[in-house]
Amino acid sequence: MRALTLCLALLPLPAFADLLPVTAPITDVTVYSSGALVTRNAALDLPAGDHVLRIEGLDPALSVNSITVALQGAQITSRTWRRDGTGPYRAPRTPDWLAARAALDAAEDALAAHRDAITRARAQAQAAQDQIEFLTGVQLPDNAAPDADALRAIGQLIASDGTAARAAITAAQAQVRLLDRQTPDLIFALEAAQAALDAVTPPNDRPATLDLAVTVPAAGPGSVRLTYVARAAAWQPFYTVTLADDDRVEIDRSIGISQWGVEHWTDVAITVSTLNLSERTEPGRLPSLRRRIEDKADPAITVQRSLGAADMTLDAPVIVEEAAGVQVDLSGIGVRYTLPDRVTVRADEDVLLVALDTLTLDGTLTARAVPLRDDTAYRDVTLTNTSGEILLPGEAQLYVGAQNIGATVLELLPPNAETEIFFGAIEGLRLKRTLLDRNEGDRGLITRSNEQRETVRLEVENLTARDWSVELREAVPFSEQEDLVINWTATPAPDVDGIDDRRGSLGWDLDVAAGETMRVTVDTVLTWPEDKVLR
Repeated sequence: MRALTLCLALLPLPAFADLLPVTAPITDVTVYSSGALVTRNAALDLPAGDHVLRIEGLDPALSVNSITVALQGAQITSRTWRRDGTGPYRAPRTPDWLAARAALDAAEDALAAHRDAITRARAQAQAAQDQIEFLTGVQLPDNAAPDADALRAIGQLIASDGTAARAAITAAQAQVRLLDRQTPDLIFALEAAQAALDAVTPPNDRPATLDLAVTVPAAGPGSVRLTYVARAAAWQPFYTVTLADDDRVEIDRSIGISQWGVEHWTDVAITVSTLNLSERTEPGRLPSLRRRIEDKADPAITVQRSLGAADMTLDAPVIVEEAAGVQVDLSGIGVRYTLPDRVTVRADEDVLLVALDTLTLDGTLTARAVPLRDDTAYRDVTLTNTSGEILLPGEAQLYVGAQNIGATVLELLPPNAETEIFFGAIEGLRLKRTLLDRNEGDRGLITRSNEQRETVRLEVENLTARDWSVELREAVPFSEQEDLVINWTATPAPDVDGIDDRRGSLGWDLDVAAGETMRVTVDTVLTWPEDKVLR
């Protein structure tokens, strides 16, 4: 059945069918994290009989079987797909294109009228110059008797008309100079209008053509809709996160849309979806977990195999599936955002950034101090997503008030989930880690062993004008071997032993007043057998 469908799609079009050009501009696009579903629509006025609907300007990367066609008012009998198009290219007459074309026509008319005015002014100057040359060339006939009155009249005529002609020349030349100064502005306006038209004209890079052979049972209105997947498109969220005060965080959400195909999306309705067209549509299959037992290998044979004997045989490999990293699967969530206004996304341009809204979330500001790594503490805001919407992973610019302090990447945050966002260093919270004592040596009378003792002092100095709640963190060694014994003590005792279920991580919740310095001392003792080396 599939082969029959493909054969029908490639049948030649009926030679007797009337060719009806169809302009089907892109009207709707759903953009996924990778790829986009593009929809073209056109209204038709269909005469009865057999016809060919020719739709031009399509993406040549498509194939005839990747385009879904919904036709009302007629029945499709066959399709023909031409990747290189056919006939001259005609840009879709979208509202933006028609407005840009009208603006270009107006600019062309204005420049032409301006140049006509220059030509008329120069013609007036030339006519006055011709009049002067005529007057200065007037002579009495050779056989005419001199008449004082006649000579006086001729002289007055030459003087008056000549003066008027020279004044006309001066006025015309002044008009030409004025018009010449205005010419560059009109030329620039024409070039700008042409650039605006080019911006809304889809490119003619080998436009493909889809011909639909149809049968129309009765004349009347109809419509055609094309849908297909454009792979060269994507979107991602962007955020601006502002720490407005100690307990309030403002999140400005934006959507960045980009596409690098051959079709411009001009004045289209756009919906973005978290679904991924590249994701598989079926679950994975369970492997067969076959196990077997064998006799223990002879030690001699084992040694022989380890030496690389030529006749050794290998056991069948064991296939182990490992997760190469946690992948956030949003296909079960399917969040969709529909932009309120129609937009234009040109091919091969920078990202189109569309603002969504601003969320205000309650947060708790503390300071995170890690003297082992840092000289200062960092602002740590814990907040809960009470917006009722998912915050998708995306880049975020961070602000404290009006001051930009850097960028980060927000992780996926479902509704009612909690997260931490760090807002840069607090220069007035100074940290210091001092190694007070380290002693390594042997001990014991009967059973000899090695020992290492270490004392560390942690300090948090508050040089700011306010009190801070500080979460101080420190690492102590831990062992998974029975022979390596590790003991530690801390003064004061830590509030948390095993932060985030990580062994050897200690945490203190300190209230450090302005101008105050808080100190914590940690002692560790490691012992191990004499014949072992500490690593």
